[in-house]
Amino acid sequence: MAARVVAGMDRTVIYELPGSGDGERIDAMLDLYQRLFPKYGHYIPRMRRRVQFGNEHRQGHVVHYWLVEVDGQPAAIRTFRYIRQRRCGLAHALAVDPQFREEEAGGRRLSMFVVHECLAQIIRDAGERGDPPVLGMVNEVEPARLMEHYQRNGLIQLPVNYREPIFPSEAPGRSRAEELKLVEFSPMHLGFLKSPGIQIESYSREMIADFTSAFLIDHYGLPEDHPVVVEIFNSIGT
Repeated sequence: MAARVVAGMDRTVIYELPGSGDGERIDAMLDLYQRLFPKYGHYIPRMRRRVQFGNEHRQGHVVHYWLVEVDGQPAAIRTFRYIRQRRCGLAHALAVDPQFREEEAGGRRLSMFVVHECLAQIIRDAGERGDPPVLGMVNEVEPARLMEHYQRNGLIQLPVNYREPIFPSEAPGRSRAEELKLVEFSPMHLGFLKSPGIQIESYSREMIADFTSAFLIDHYGLPEDHPVVVEIFNSIGT
């Protein structure tokens, strides 16, 4: 069974993978992930399980795994989700194969074309569910030079000393409490791309805390009283 086409422009086509059963494209996406994110390679078994299902088991989450092809060749990947209660999307992995980094689609570099297409997708997700308008997409960004690139292309950097939780490899029989003790944290930026037509007068501490909660609590499942979570929230500026 073939994956569903989400968007296409010029020589570029984006495919939605969860629940598609498109083994060839799923393998291509995970191969790109392994090659371009080697330090996260231990996540691949979880990702392979997750992509088999069309629906997220966590209420209020709408999950997307995308493979981007250029002239039929795997060129990029994007994983992200819409968090209904937070009125935002969370962008996880975005990677473009080096040989396609100069590629353009719709008048934009391929990476930024994909960034804007995933914002359009979460806007559709909200509309299909009758939800209030989405505020925008929150992005985990590393390294600093990538944050600078995104800022030149319309994202803002949120004033928070964010750290990404990196979970250990899976181990049979390990409890959630034991797993949380093994989580490591890596400094990272949070960037935000506002939805078109949304007016945000100022990014309040409450709003930034909500976006941060969407990642740390809703997505990663960390407890609110985790010492690092408390430290991150205390770092939020306005």
